[in-house]
Amino acid sequence: MADTATTASAASAAASASNASSDAPPFQLGKPRFQQTSFYGRFRHFLDIIDPRTLFVTEKRLREAVQLLEDYKHGTLRPGVTNEQLWSAQKIKQAILHPDTNEKIFMPFRMSGYIPFGTPIVVGLLLPNQTLASTVFWQWLNQSHNACVNYANRNATKPSPASKFIQGYLGAVISAVSIAVGLNVLVQKANKFTPATRLLVQRFVPFPAVASANICNVVLMRYGELEEGIDVLDADGNLVGSSKIAARHALLETALTRVVLPMPILVLPPIVMSMLEKTALLQARPRLLLPVHSLVCLAAFGLALPLAISLFPQMSEVQLSIEILPGQSEVVVDSSRKRPGWRHRTFGALRGLKPRTKGQD
Repeated sequence: MADTATTASAASAAASASNASSDAPPFQLGKPRFQQTSFYGRFRHFLDIIDPRTLFVTEKRLREAVQLLEDYKHGTLRPGVTNEQLWSAQKIKQAILHPDTNEKIFMPFRMSGYIPFGTPIVVGLLLPNQTLASTVFWQWLNQSHNACVNYANRNATKPSPASKFIQGYLGAVISAVSIAVGLNVLVQKANKFTPATRLLVQRFVPFPAVASANICNVVLMRYGELEEGIDVLDADGNLVGSSKIAARHALLETALTRVVLPMPILVLPPIVMSMLEKTALLQARPRLLLPVHSLVCLAAFGLALPLAISLFPQMSEVQLSIEILPGQSEVVVDSSRKRPGWRHRTFGALRGLKPRTKGQD
């Protein structure tokens, strides 16, 4: 009865917001503003998530946004509230407060703060002529930042032991540092490279190091899902069971995603800088190299990250078998094989892709 009353009051509140501008779609509490079935919809959605303007929202504005959503939920919206105002309030709340605990997320670890606070790390990762100490430092700092963002935005409804986060963090740091240092040593010993070629190759070392760390992290953090399975949903979003096949499918897709996501951030700036450094302006004024490098990294981070994230839907599809039992009831069988009396149906499974780190979940 309480759920029915809440639904009715929300519907009433939606009606009171019907005078919204034609540009804003009807408000849905807890739902994305833009359709997630298209690339453009996902792109607009992730632009909202990483919007750094929400970092400057005042405490008063946050309280107003939370109260507006509460009024909508209980059907007590004041007359004249538009859909645009409701979407804006939800964007502010989701950017600042943890969805499970309703506590404020520390500003550097919010999704809206990821680009402003993460860009200096990207600049450090891509600095030319890295020493052993600087390579270790920037790779460690990058993985530490990723770990803090992951933990701050974790799913608090299903608490995970701290040991799992520590295990994933240590695995990512060790793999990133070892691969970055190892590749730098190999490049230095490559006598066939000219100094210019050696410098160019060294600039691309952070990408395989970060990508391998991302894969190591997802395996260490989610290997238990291969044994326990993950939830699968039908076309209406109803939970129908758990599946190890869906877990394996989601794990492989997530690992692939984590290789693709850091690519534009860590590959584009070295290519652009190798061309800009040949210009007369930078050759005459070498002091401008670091500011220009920082701007290039910021542009790549800010533009390429939402584009890369938007390539992949968060809900993965997997085909599982359905067994028809006496009385026409259906049971999901955790198998993709066909047998007499079984038929296939496509189910959805949350892959776990979130725009939380430079290619990390």
